[in-house]
Amino acid sequence: MLWWDWTIRQRLSLLAAMIAVAASPGLLLGLLPNDVGGFVSGTAILVIPQIIAWNLFVGLRTGRMPSGHGTFEVRAEAPVWFWLTAAPYAGCLLLFLWLVLAVALAGTAGGF
Repeated sequence: MLWWDWTIRQRLSLLAAMIAVAASPGLLLGLLPNDVGGFVSGTAILVIPQIIAWNLFVGLRTGRMPSGHGTFEVRAEAPVWFWLTAAPYAGCLLLFLWLVLAVALAGTAGGF
């Protein structure tokens, strides 16, 4: 089964891939040698939506939504709690997309 039967090595490989994708804009812009703090914080802020999206994908695909403290909500047993867990995940992703759009538009509109 997706995610739930994975080994620790597979899970850490996925996390490493997410971090690599999140670090790529900083590497492409050349932030690493000049601004290490900006590189680390930018990578951290870009990896959060990937983890949230992965949790949402796993939950919708398998019917077992990852929840807090290593637990999960099962769609067949508790559909209300399943969707109440999925809603904040979707809300966080929409907030992140709004943030990216706001930054992109502020950069093209002459700035503040």
